Amino acid sequence: MEAPKINFLSHQKNKAEEKKRIFPKILFYPLTFIILFILIFSFQVILSGDSFIGSLEKINIFNYYSLIPGQDKMLRGEDQDRINILLLGIGGEGHPGANLTDTIILVSIKPSTNQVALTSIPRDLSIPIPGYGWHKINYANHFGELQASGQGPEFAAEVISKVFDLPIDYYARVDFAGFIKVIDELGGVKINVDNAFTDYEFPTDDYGFQTVSFKQGWQKMDGQTALNFARSRHGNNKESSDFARSKRQQKVLQAIKDEALSFTTFLSYRKITTLLDFYKDHVNTNLQPWEIFKLAKIAKKIDKTKIKNLVLENGPDDPLYATNINGAYLLFPKDMSFSRIQQMFKYVFDPEKEAEEKVTVEIQNGTKIEGLAYRTSVDLKKLGYEVTKYSNAQKQDFQQTIIYDLTNGQKNEALQNLKTKLNATLEFPKPDWLSIDTNPDFIIILGQNQDSLTKLK
Repeated sequence: MEAPKINFLSHQKNKAEEKKRIFPKILFYPLTFIILFILIFSFQVILSGDSFIGSLEKINIFNYYSLIPGQDKMLRGEDQDRINILLLGIGGEGHPGANLTDTIILVSIKPSTNQVALTSIPRDLSIPIPGYGWHKINYANHFGELQASGQGPEFAAEVISKVFDLPIDYYARVDFAGFIKVIDELGGVKINVDNAFTDYEFPTDDYGFQTVSFKQGWQKMDGQTALNFARSRHGNNKESSDFARSKRQQKVLQAIKDEALSFTTFLSYRKITTLLDFYKDHVNTNLQPWEIFKLAKIAKKIDKTKIKNLVLENGPDDPLYATNINGAYLLFPKDMSFSRIQQMFKYVFDPEKEAEEKVTVEIQNGTKIEGLAYRTSVDLKKLGYEVTKYSNAQKQDFQQTIIYDLTNGQKNEALQNLKTKLNATLEFPKPDWLSIDTNPDFIIILGQNQDSLTKLK
């Protein structure tokens, strides 16, 4: 019998391939932590010019990704060409309001066009939270944790999804304790401080203030120092703006990325295993590893210069207004409904379509029922209509509600919906006695049959 032939070159090749597979396997979960960690505090760093994804490819991590079951499956929302991810940052253990979200960002991805929209949601926005009434939105994660440990981000995703009428496919939460520990475990990070500054009102864990200051130039920062540098809001020397704060955060996250992907980190088994422990202790997400890396591969195709940035603000043309209730700073929708914000989210990639679908109405009370026009305006706003004005009609003897179409049939679907909701009749043309001060799509003259309109849902 002929002796079996052994291909030593093939054997050595197989050993090399096995070693290559084992090495990425050790790195895989810590790297998912790094991706999520940076993603939550700044999506822009993932898409930076020197390519975070390119670094992953250099260490062959995507080869391991290709071995993961399900990597050919579609992501949630991918079949609808819209993937929504809720990113949450919390103080965590040892911080005041440990489970209150300091950072709330909704990332929307349109795979067909490789577009990304980032919406920053202010933590002071007041919303209805089921079972708890109206509270600041940053309490949603806290209330979820009260129900069950670890349920905070899932509950927050459910609440925010309902308020904004938008499916949230994924959520991810990281705490500040993880931020500090990662940097310390990496041996600190090197950061170039552009402007020296001092912040005399930096918050302490006991609700007081402390002074933090930074000199200009390159310096190595430990975790706490880097966190202070990134979070400072009241620094002098032009470092108190949100833009300046965002720029500092970018620097810190870029430094974390560079250090985490450095050759010395990957040679240290202790650092890798410690990062894995941090992932388990400081990250809460419903993203599976294959989903994280598939998202990372989608991110590689995105042109960062075309990222849409949306901020919910309280300016003259923005949907929110600010107020102070019992000493608490709060933000509310201007029309006391979330319809405009819902439209902004829905059409974030197609703002022109949002303008096309907006329906404007002017409401006039054709009865002597006091407050009927106002109550009707509130209900129609909740249904997504934009009320340009409400007032009393010149004549107030209407029994039946009447709608006049000023679009000449261009918004017939909206017209028919209004007719059904108001149990109204349509009349043409607009009578000479009817005066209007705005330029709406429809004029509504309320009749006696509309006294129950406040029951609209």
